[in-house]
Amino acid sequence: MKIIDQELINNLYIAADKSDRKRSHHLLHSSYQDKVQRLLIAMKQGSYVEPHYHELPHQWELFQVLDGLVKVTLYSNDGKIRETFNIGDNSFIKLIELQPNEIHSVECLSEQALLLEVKEGPFDPSFAKSFVGAI
Repeated sequence: MKIIDQELINNLYIAADKSDRKRSHHLLHSSYQDKVQRLLIAMKQGSYVEPHYHELPHQWELFQVLDGLVKVTLYSNDGKIRETFNIGDNSFIKLIELQPNEIHSVECLSEQALLLEVKEGPFDPSFAKSFVGAI
């Protein structure tokens, strides 16, 4: 059994505060070979995940915002903004699932945010993200 308590979450926020990217994560799965990858992502305000997509056919992502508010932006293949919406506190949207090749960015709007990410494994770091230039 794994227990996620407030101390672990507080430590994630502290690590995110010290990080250049203003985020940290805690793996809930045992290895990159696990069939289901699960992790907590702590973000501090201003943390921004650049526009990217996941190119392998099994690389969908499910995000649930457990605390705070994040902005997700979806882009068309030509780099134009397709849709922007908030997920989490004070939003009707609490959870989203992104499909493979869906170009997206994520930004923490609140002082801090905690996300639960679930995705299919195994995880191959060489195919983690494909970044989109000049969006």
